[in-house]
Amino acid sequence: MKFGFGIPNAGAAINGADIVKYVQRVEQLGYESIWTGDHIILPTGGTTQYPYTADGSFPLASTENFLEPFTLLAYVAAVTKRVKIGTTVIILPYRNPIEQAKMLSCLDVLSGGRLICGVGVGWLEKEFEVLGASYKDRGPVSDEYIEIFKTLWTEDEPTFNGRFYSFDGITMYPKPVQKPHPPIWVGGHSKAAVRRAARLGDAWHPTRQTREHVAQHLPYLREEAERIGRDPRTITISLKRSLEFTDIGLSGQVLRRSGGSLIGTTQDVIDDVRRCQDIGIDQLTFDFRTGRLDEVLTIVEHFATAVMAKIEG
Repeated sequence: MKFGFGIPNAGAAINGADIVKYVQRVEQLGYESIWTGDHIILPTGGTTQYPYTADGSFPLASTENFLEPFTLLAYVAAVTKRVKIGTTVIILPYRNPIEQAKMLSCLDVLSGGRLICGVGVGWLEKEFEVLGASYKDRGPVSDEYIEIFKTLWTEDEPTFNGRFYSFDGITMYPKPVQKPHPPIWVGGHSKAAVRRAARLGDAWHPTRQTREHVAQHLPYLREEAERIGRDPRTITISLKRSLEFTDIGLSGQVLRRSGGSLIGTTQDVIDDVRRCQDIGIDQLTFDFRTGRLDEVLTIVEHFATAVMAKIEG
């Protein structure tokens, strides 16, 4: 079992010095990875489309700071050496695919081959609208963009002829350090996301779901992989949730978070992680229900000594 933690990337209190302190501590504690999400704008009128709350509302106010993922990962890559850096997830249709492939390749090169490319199709229609991206076609566009990434990352003179994008007569360098390319982790909790992971990804990476949801979908993932002639054991299973310990003296002041959170005593968390392991989950990523840096650091330190050490032991 491997573990990762989200980088505090949103809210009024975020700043470069605290982010550096946090990511360096996560690396010192021996975690596998650090992660960041992707929003470029938020609508002033709110939303009812967020898939992880009962009423579809987004947990952050539209006036909150929200750091852009490519910028943030380049920043933290420069102050870390070993920990993997990942996107959970970039919304593929928001940006030109060639530009994205170039930025991701450069991140892999500059980080020394530490990039995990987490991808998703997106859900916020207003964001698609203002960025000039097709909300209706976001699924097939995303599939095509993943194929474009792989083409640009692996071919010396890449050509592509797709439904939404075509190119020839070009080169793109540098190529990523990781071969054949950085691992592609497919986000999403639907059957379409499962199929996308089986067909195009190196991992299935659902967010804000219960371990039971993952267990229910694993047979379908295996069936889809075998149907296309792929060994399902080559697909990493990862689950991302919010984490809160109830027995380590935190303030109790929490950010509004959505479904699938892991909230409990230290023993509850240990038991949950072991059940995830038994189900077949290979990696767990957590973010936080608190925005305070001191409490975030307390959580990652406590998890390392009280949970990760026992699981690994």
